[in-house]
Amino acid sequence: MTSRERVLAAIEFSGPDRVPFQHAVFPGAFWRHGQKLVDLLNARPDDFGGRSFSIPPEPQIEGDIEEYVDEWGSRWLRRKGYSAGEVKEAPVKSWDDLRHYQFPPVADDSVFEQIARRLQSPERDWFSAPGGFILFERLQWLRTSEQLFIDLAEEPEPLHELADRIVQWNLQHIQKWLKAGADAISFADDWGAQDRLLISPRQWRSFFKPRYKRMFDVVKEAGKKIFFHTDGWTVDIWDDLIEIGVDVLNPQHPLMPRKLLEEKLAGRVCVRSDLDRQYIIPFGTPEQVRQHVRETVELFGRFNGGLILHGEIGPEVPWENIVAMYEAFEEFGRYPMSPASAGNEPAG
Repeated sequence: MTSRERVLAAIEFSGPDRVPFQHAVFPGAFWRHGQKLVDLLNARPDDFGGRSFSIPPEPQIEGDIEEYVDEWGSRWLRRKGYSAGEVKEAPVKSWDDLRHYQFPPVADDSVFEQIARRLQSPERDWFSAPGGFILFERLQWLRTSEQLFIDLAEEPEPLHELADRIVQWNLQHIQKWLKAGADAISFADDWGAQDRLLISPRQWRSFFKPRYKRMFDVVKEAGKKIFFHTDGWTVDIWDDLIEIGVDVLNPQHPLMPRKLLEEKLAGRVCVRSDLDRQYIIPFGTPEQVRQHVRETVELFGRFNGGLILHGEIGPEVPWENIVAMYEAFEEFGRYPMSPASAGNEPAG
């Protein structure tokens, strides 16, 4: 079974030979562990094209904080060694600014012609899920998080205009990716705090859900899959995301009790795991990491599919835990599942 076939079988609950997995490594982990991490990853190609790693260049800065301005004009601060941070200055400071604000240009067709040659190659055996398209987070980065929550409380007409412009910009790229031959399109918005949704479910359904659906419908009409990443406590909107077409959901499931995950998630939609990067992966013992992977496979992967393994490796993660995680992927991720993992039918 190729990686592409394996991921599709996991998504469709149709019997992959093993649980597919996807690498996720921050730059700081490479700087900490060096070539041995590169060698470990390259010896374990994932199912999404992660097959050729090298140590990224280390920025030459003083201290631990990087500052940069992205192509949207947002000024960022981030900790060295990570790939995200926080916007400290946004380009749309007032709604008057919106009248003159220019979005970055849509990527040129020549770029996607090169992508298409790679994705449509008969030699490609891995699953392609590009994108990371955002809406809520882009609104934050264009207005700052603090200002956006004020905007959402007031809901002025320019907020709707800005959201619709973001959706349209996303759609132009989504259509190019679909034409190029992507198997799925990935979306990402972190919707939860540690213990609740960041806005009311009612407002999420009135303001954001229809706009997500506009983007999802284009993907579904092309016969492709939808991935959606969202951190925090997001239980309130899982049913909505599944209803409008999400095929693979990547929630921060270690925050939620197992009973809730069994009732609301396991077997209903394929889960891309978010192994516990707050506590177990960086600060647990190798045995705790191993047990955590096993419990995750037993929870989500027992439905003849339904799971893609994924655990972030940040700068804090010790070498022994990295090895334990990948060894556990191999030990517990084979089908048919062991008796401890079997015997349960999909929920609903």
